Amino acid sequence: MTDRARHRATAVVGLGAAIGLSAWAAATDPFTSGADAVSAIGIGLVAIEVAVRWRRPALVTGTDQDRASRARWWPWLALAAALLALELVSFYSGPRVDHPTISSLYDSATRWRAVKAAFFLGWLCLGAALVRS
Repeated sequence: MTDRARHRATAVVGLGAAIGLSAWAAATDPFTSGADAVSAIGIGLVAIEVAVRWRRPALVTGTDQDRASRARWWPWLALAAALLALELVSFYSGPRVDHPTISSLYDSATRWRAVKAAFFLGWLCLGAALVRS
């Protein structure tokens, strides 16, 4: 099997696993052992990907690697800080009806299993993309 075919097969299997995990997550209730288990499996899969990638040699070294690492992560850190600030401002601004938090909007949207599965799949894909970048 060529490297390209192996990569394609791995991608298909990974996508199938992600869709299966997303369907399982959509069937769980928040803050239950089932929801914790499916989240732990998703986090574990990304952790395995990180471990595999750390074993490969880096293409850049020293200062160039530090600069490349910072350049890669600062947009994500800025986005996380902005979302956290929005969440806190919304939380302390008054009643949730007038100023809903991101988490309350998520809770409203994920009443439907298909939406919850799509969010979970997006979360898994985001984690995989962050590891690969």
